[in-house]
Amino acid sequence: MATTADARGYRYCLKSSPGPGDCKYSSYRQCKAAASGLNATCVRNYGPRR
Repeated sequence: MATTADARGYRYCLKSSPGPGDCKYSSYRQCKAAASGLNATCVRNYGPRR
């Protein structure tokens, strides 16, 4: 899982549980592909950018 510092440059997070999520996706399409078959959703990463 990406840390908060690592996640700053990415636009989308894959969320499957409470918490920050897996924020390593630069596009919504990438995130949705990773979420396929999982009980997860993609949300916008509003954290600070690099």
